[in-house]
Amino acid sequence: MSDSVLNSLKKVCKYHRSKAYYIANDKGDFYLPDAESDCWCLMTQGPVGPDDKFVSTGECNSSRPCFRSQIPD
Repeated sequence: MSDSVLNSLKKVCKYHRSKAYYIANDKGDFYLPDAESDCWCLMTQGPVGPDDKFVSTGECNSSRPCFRSQIPD
């Protein structure tokens, strides 16, 4: 796996979900969310995370206290 792909995956919260997560993927790729799709948090099961901020592809990042990377360091 290339370093650029690995760095991208580290920036995706493991609790972030969109419909794209549930589409069958025969390559076994990791989940990279689509910026255009509706999303939710697995911790709250809604559009707002446990820190009371909205869930979105760009906003669910390491600056939030609830963020957990898909790929641990």
